[in-house]
Amino acid sequence: MDPATSVNAKQRELWNTQTADYWIRQKSALDKLLQPLTDLLLEAANLAGSEQVADIGCGTGATALQIASALDDGGHVIGIDISRKLIHSAVRAAEEAGINNVAFIEADAARFEFDKAQDLLVSRCGVMFFGDLVKAFSRLRKGLQPGGRLLLAVWCSPEANEWYQFPMQCVEAFSETRDSPDYDAPGAFTLAKEARVRDLLDTAGFKDIKLASHHPTLFVGSTVDEAAELFMAMNSIQTLLHGAEDALQERVLQHMQEGLKSYQQDAGVYMKSACWLISAKP
Repeated sequence: MDPATSVNAKQRELWNTQTADYWIRQKSALDKLLQPLTDLLLEAANLAGSEQVADIGCGTGATALQIASALDDGGHVIGIDISRKLIHSAVRAAEEAGINNVAFIEADAARFEFDKAQDLLVSRCGVMFFGDLVKAFSRLRKGLQPGGRLLLAVWCSPEANEWYQFPMQCVEAFSETRDSPDYDAPGAFTLAKEARVRDLLDTAGFKDIKLASHHPTLFVGSTVDEAAELFMAMNSIQTLLHGAEDALQERVLQHMQEGLKSYQQDAGVYMKSACWLISAKP
């Protein structure tokens, strides 16, 4: 098995087990937290109404459903994700909302072939997990109409994202284990570096590549307890705490709850973030 195939297989396993369970269990909280990134994508898309749109790494479907709601009868959205669990959650959300111009497909977007060329490919933090990023983006580019567009919202560096730094520092205050993001491995910050993004997309055949940095404030919970619950369940936090005794986890939780009080506002708990809005053409 070549390295890229091995990575994709590991990602499939990961996103069909505990990571999927986290996203489904915390769906409402995560949709609220990530809404500013969806808003950036919708504004940049400037939809006319009849576009054919694909949402890459659609997760539980929030972005795909909002795009579908903005289209008219001639428009349609395909949501693609490697996780069967997340696709099932997205299908249920579409049924509950009564949105019919959207379809969700369980597939590896790095290998997916579209039946019809798309006007727009979008992704909210869903394209950082491919085994071979150049091949994946090259395949996606071939799914676009000649005048189509690619729109991505991805995180900037972990240091620039308070929502990530805060919980990690809470764990590190009680543990010798330190988080050290590997920008070359699949993960939340794989596309954090501008030069790397430009090189990847250029090598994959994209043109007119643009990156704009944004710093939205994220809603991380209605209360300190809600925010702490969300953070404690994060995969990166659980990885650092793997094998830790209950007493240590409780100390981390209490430390986190105390620290979150300084982020509490009347309407909830808010933290700073930094993301790229990336656009490109085939």
